[in-house]
Amino acid sequence: MEYRELGRTGIRVSAVGIGTWQWGSGEWGWGKHYGMEDLRAALDAAEELGINFIDTAEIYGGGRSEEIIGELVKGRREKFVIATKVGPHRMTHDGIIRACEASLRRMGVSRVELCQIHWPNPLVPMRTYMSAMEQLLRSGRIDAIGVSNFSLGKLESARRSLSGADVASNQVKYNLVDRRPEKDLLPYMEREGITLISYSPLAQGVLAHGRRGPHLVGRFNTLLRRYDPGHLSRLLDALRTIASARGGTPAQVALAWLLSRGERVVPIPGVKRRQHVEDAAAAVAMKLSPEEISSLDSATGARS
Repeated sequence: MEYRELGRTGIRVSAVGIGTWQWGSGEWGWGKHYGMEDLRAALDAAEELGINFIDTAEIYGGGRSEEIIGELVKGRREKFVIATKVGPHRMTHDGIIRACEASLRRMGVSRVELCQIHWPNPLVPMRTYMSAMEQLLRSGRIDAIGVSNFSLGKLESARRSLSGADVASNQVKYNLVDRRPEKDLLPYMEREGITLISYSPLAQGVLAHGRRGPHLVGRFNTLLRRYDPGHLSRLLDALRTIASARGGTPAQVALAWLLSRGERVVPIPGVKRRQHVEDAAAAVAMKLSPEEISSLDSATGARS
């Protein structure tokens, strides 16, 4: 497994991580299509393959995602780097502190390596957010400060609002069909040494499976409304072609493309089974050629 530095903190995270926003949520099949033993097998595979980065949030599964993580890392906490998120409904300094402390209790841990503000709330002054995060940092409850869904302007504001620390990461949606971070956010973060944590790296499964399966038709049609149908169709074809030539899967190719975007990019695909973890690990080893990258870029209508 390859590892990348989280911001400039010295914390080493695996080049791909584990997204847990579906864990514990009946809306996403918890208890019906997958359960605790599936997730335990997935985390066992992560430990075996060297994937150490787990991302969650207080709102995932109404807190159940954090509880599940706590159960699964028990006895092997030192093997994993845990990131959680608070907000955006936390409006006060003390509310943010209490939210992080509640997350720690749900996971049964004394600290997490990374705590992130989930969404910027226009009603909350940036200094309120960042002063609370700095207090958590000083108290040892967290090792690094992160944000999520912050525009370039919001990210710059967050950094200015810190007095004795810096923002280590910004978690944003970034994948082959949503390349907006490349416009200004990613170049800035690369220059400033800030990690871009890529959520929805497979466009909620569409890049892994195309439109196959009734559970994906709605997501596929949503993408068609937002993006050029011709580009999306060509992209799915390109993913399948490269995957076939490589003896891999479209999911592996889509993740490998993200990893090719620079050392500061860390995708966190959603994981519910051991196979998902194995796919993520295989993507790290799949080094795309310049020609393959160009093929994918052309299919999305973007330049490499």
